[in-house]
Amino acid sequence: MLKEYRFYKNWTQEDLANYSGVSLPTIKRYEAGNDNATTTNLKKIADALEVDVSNFLSPNLSPKSKKNVSQSTNLNKNLSPNQTKLKKPQEESFYYIPKLNINASAGGGNEVEGLEHYESGELMAIDKAFFKTIPSTNIKAIRVDGYSMTPMLFPDSWVIFEEGSDFKGDGLYVLNYNGQLMVKLLQLNPFENILEIISVNKEYKSYSVKLDESQISVLIKGKVLRSVI
Repeated sequence: MLKEYRFYKNWTQEDLANYSGVSLPTIKRYEAGNDNATTTNLKKIADALEVDVSNFLSPNLSPKSKKNVSQSTNLNKNLSPNQTKLKKPQEESFYYIPKLNINASAGGGNEVEGLEHYESGELMAIDKAFFKTIPSTNIKAIRVDGYSMTPMLFPDSWVIFEEGSDFKGDGLYVLNYNGQLMVKLLQLNPFENILEIISVNKEYKSYSVKLDESQISVLIKGKVLRSVI
């Protein structure tokens, strides 16, 4: 796991040692599975890699490292003055996207207003080549439940979406419909001002909402950029 996150950064073991303040021989022992990480060193490494320390809680790490887990801080927090002058590694080839700890259901869920309150502290690493254009910084990842969008999306798929309340053309969206958090296809008939909320799986219900007359709340949470099945 440690090696995987280091590769995401395009860092060598020496880079990780320099940025974390943990010695190179210690880094090598951890990656080889020859030693258990202490809580202090685990936190330093997580901070340097800009991930939550809980991502490293595995059988290869010390059980006592499960204590005092906290969210990662910025890259330079634990660096000495000499270390901050080091040349940065080459540009990262990954985006790190916040994961939400709620699911977007095929049919039902809880009403959600501010998605920022549901960030888990974990990050999803996605290769930049996965995107056709550079996404905004306001992107998040959410897991999908249920079968209403199969075969487009299956249960436990993840969708990456740009958070926002605007309709940006027909496509796949995360939305709150009548108190239910969903991932659905949206199509707008501009002549009749009717929003079609579509389930790909025909065994599940789709909805038509006349926007200027309906009493049902439709809150767009963001347009889906990509899915990870």
